[in-house]
Amino acid sequence: SKCHLNSTTSLKTATNPNLKSIDTILDEQREDILSQKEIKRLQNREIMKKLIDIVLCLGIGGKPFRGHTEKTNDIHRGLFLDVVRLLRKYDPLFDKHFVSGPQNALYTSNRIQNDLIESINQVIKRQFKNTIANKKVSLIADETSDLGHHEQLSIVIRYYDLQKKCPYEQFICMKRMTQVNSQSIFDVLSDTICEYNIKWENLVSVCFDGASTMSGSTAGVQAKFKEKNPRLYFVHCYGHCLNLVLVDSIGKDNRVTFDFFGYIQLIYTFIEGSCVRHAVFEKIVNITNLKLKTLKSISTTRWACRSEAVSAIKANYSSLLIAINEITDSTNQADVRAKGLGILYHMKSFDFIFALELLDPILCLILKTSTCLQSSTIHLLTAMQLVETLKNTLNSMRNDVSNFDIIYKNSVRFCEDQNIDIPVTRQRRISTKIDYSSHTQHYFTKEQEMRKVYYSTLDNMISALNIRFNQETINIIKSVGMLLNLQISSDDINILTDTFDLEGKVLKTEIDLLKHTADIPNDGKINIDKWIKWLTEPYRGRETIFLNFFKALQIFMAIPVTSCTCERTFSKLSIVKTKLRSTMKQERLDGLLTMFIEQELAYNINVDEVIETFKTLTPIERRMEL
Repeated sequence: SKCHLNSTTSLKTATNPNLKSIDTILDEQREDILSQKEIKRLQNREIMKKLIDIVLCLGIGGKPFRGHTEKTNDIHRGLFLDVVRLLRKYDPLFDKHFVSGPQNALYTSNRIQNDLIESINQVIKRQFKNTIANKKVSLIADETSDLGHHEQLSIVIRYYDLQKKCPYEQFICMKRMTQVNSQSIFDVLSDTICEYNIKWENLVSVCFDGASTMSGSTAGVQAKFKEKNPRLYFVHCYGHCLNLVLVDSIGKDNRVTFDFFGYIQLIYTFIEGSCVRHAVFEKIVNITNLKLKTLKSISTTRWACRSEAVSAIKANYSSLLIAINEITDSTNQADVRAKGLGILYHMKSFDFIFALELLDPILCLILKTSTCLQSSTIHLLTAMQLVETLKNTLNSMRNDVSNFDIIYKNSVRFCEDQNIDIPVTRQRRISTKIDYSSHTQHYFTKEQEMRKVYYSTLDNMISALNIRFNQETINIIKSVGMLLNLQISSDDINILTDTFDLEGKVLKTEIDLLKHTADIPNDGKINIDKWIKWLTEPYRGRETIFLNFFKALQIFMAIPVTSCTCERTFSKLSIVKTKLRSTMKQERLDGLLTMFIEQELAYNINVDEVIETFKTLTPIERRMEL
């Protein structure tokens, strides 16, 4: 029967040693299916790696991802899809994904882009959390408004990097503020500190600008931080302090210098406010065979940039006179002619020439100091040395009588070369009546008048430097300076131990040992970098022998000098969030800024870790198995 035949066949098959059992066949089929799935999964991961690399490439470069339209028949569909199309030409596996793969899992949509950006952002921030775990850090923050009329708060963390052997300032996030009062800002900063698992006792200092909301001693953000950690230092940004020195010293009380900057700005707006007038200026420069130095506007916030504006006027002075003369003679507009004649009148005044000769070298000194202070690796000791050097230079100019004579003679010579009359001040008899005006002054010569301007300008600058840089960190700076000289007092040890949480007796013992160590870098000059290099020399173990000494230097170098890193993030913000990209969400903006600002971290990111983060970013399983 049929049943008997089937049974006989099954028996032969089961007892035949050359044939595989059903279980074996099923196991092999299962392994084959799993193997094919694994191959497909690995192929999917390779596709994802290419998409992540595209996101990283565009993000690190600060480029826009999307196009105005992204239809299939559009020639330009945005950089992301254009790069995808480019790679498809030269990568068959990548192209196969778009041709034969599921059309609902191409992974090129705007939502997938956002998820990839967020995944990269999370990986970078997770790595940073591990880096600063249990470290002493400082917080830097500043705010600005973007093109979308959103108030943005940039937050930066500064810490000492043991591998690079220098302080490092890392951007961690950009937060949108709906309110800008001190409590709202403090709440956002406090939440960020908790998010990164930073203990309040590990927060050494905060650095803000001089706005009352941030730096107020009673209700400002820094005061609220000190309620959480009384040992915390507040650093008023040294860059802003230097700008305020200029604001204090070149005010309306000093008429000559105050008016001078007004004329500088007027010259800039007159020439650069019209393409025709600028063309005339360029033509004159080419005729006179001079190198064109671009005119600069007077910045209302970056006063140090006024050096470039003044030096440009000085370099182009002759060409400017000829150009403005030609413009006033040829124009048909009465207001342009009136402005030109007014500018010529003031440019040919002795007061203008003297201010030009006086302020050009001073502003060059301040610009150099300001540029050095803006370094992200500078520490307070070097910063104070720079400020002291600037102060000593200005004092030298103030005390050297011949310096004024040189500036005055150069001004006279300049006027003679340009055929400018030097006014002779009419001698006046000082009235015997009581004069109630505090501004009434009597001069007998132009030299006496300019001497008053010279000394008034320098005195105001020196006084402002003494006031503005006398901050609460001055004691810790002095104590660290004495520590490096190994001439530390008990008061200095108390300051260091209280601030940096050190063991005072052990620190004193380490200093005593260092005094009798042969090859220490104590050459009479205070140089913290040489000490760090000496302590971390390989295979010596000095950083463990002199642990408290090394720890004090590390924590001290974690204290910031300026908030310029935040200012630099604002420059990046203006590149990423343009008029055409002003509607992006805050999460996307934060992720793009992280890649654009922390380019080295983004470039060296672990792509496999990004994929794992991408998989868990949504509660539902991804359509493409990864």
